[in-house]
Amino acid sequence: MFSIFKKKNPQDSVLKQMDGRQIKYVTKRSVLPDGNISEEILGKSGRIVVIDGEIRVMCGETDVFKCKATDAKYFTLLSGDGITVSGINSLNGEKMDIVVHYSYHRK
Repeated sequence: MFSIFKKKNPQDSVLKQMDGRQIKYVTKRSVLPDGNISEEILGKSGRIVVIDGEIRVMCGETDVFKCKATDAKYFTLLSGDGITVSGINSLNGEKMDIVVHYSYHRK
C-alpha cells in the first residue's frame, strides 16, 4: 500500500546504468610514495557486467576486475562517460581503484 514511500537506493541505479556497457579502456589508479597519482592501463575494448551482485570488468576474453557490489564503492564520472570502482579484486586479492571509460556513453 505504501510502496511509493519506499526509499530508493541511488547505488542500484548506478549498477543498472553500468550493466552491459561497452568500455573503451580500464585504468588502475595508484598513489605513489611521494603523493602523486599514477594510472596504469589494465585493458582496452571490453564490457562491464553485473552478474549475481558481482561487478565484472572484462577486456577481450579475460577478466580484469571482479568484486562483489556490496563490498565495492562505485561512482559515475562527472562527465558521464565512465565509472570509478573501488574494492578488493577477487582475482588477485588486491585493493584496487579502477576507472572504466565507456566507449559510447549516450544511450
